[in-house]
Amino acid sequence: MCEICKKHAGQKSTWYFNPKNYSKEMGEARKEILEKIADEIEFEKSIITDFGTIESLKTVPVVKKIAQNLGERVLKETQGGQVIPLEDAIKVLKLCENPTILPCLCRQMAGEEKYCCLNFGLIPELYKKANPDEYMEEVSLTTAERLLRDWDKEGLYHVILWGRVPYVTCICNCTASYCVAYKGRYESGLQHALIKGEYVVRVNQEKCRGCKTCLTRCQFGAVSFNVDHGKAFVDIRKCTGCGLCMSGCSNNAIQIIERQLTPAKAFW
Repeated sequence: MCEICKKHAGQKSTWYFNPKNYSKEMGEARKEILEKIADEIEFEKSIITDFGTIESLKTVPVVKKIAQNLGERVLKETQGGQVIPLEDAIKVLKLCENPTILPCLCRQMAGEEKYCCLNFGLIPELYKKANPDEYMEEVSLTTAERLLRDWDKEGLYHVILWGRVPYVTCICNCTASYCVAYKGRYESGLQHALIKGEYVVRVNQEKCRGCKTCLTRCQFGAVSFNVDHGKAFVDIRKCTGCGLCMSGCSNNAIQIIERQLTPAKAFW
């Protein structure tokens, strides 16, 4: 169980299944920070500035740890996220009221355009106010679920984002090439930019045919190929529990299991 679950799951198994974390009251209490998140230009500038500051401070050994702690605190107060598998993302849809397609900020920062972020709560309203000429589209739960399945098939992993812990704002669907959260964790060393999921995957060696499809779907370097046995192998220390390898396996040789039930419970 991750740190956020311990504090904000309530009676549910994980924090993002707690209906309270989608409430209008919780959103209103965070309206100031949500307005900053919804303003894509200002939020993009803040991300670049904050990560740049942390990177520069990390070069000074004596303040490296201080910079890390400061960065983690900032992410809890602004926007960070956690990897979730497709089925959990679909369950989250049933807790939100107004899934809305917005452009992917990560790709915009790289000069590209793709609409693969499902936002909800107060974010769509605030986004429209801050960016009146930008595209956005509220969709039905059925359409949102279809889109999630399409993105998963395409190879996009799913991240649930917060606007100050634990208010849920978005299901972001991205890839390591563009994902700002990915870079925040794996380049800047900020865990709360992208917390690993509540699960890991396991390969059934008897079912695995050694097709290597799972290797191409894993974007976190957790899947390798055992040349001695001609089978896929998962390093649970690196696994984020995104489930992309599982959904891409045509022989159902990969299953997803709760992180708490494995030695990976120590690897967040």
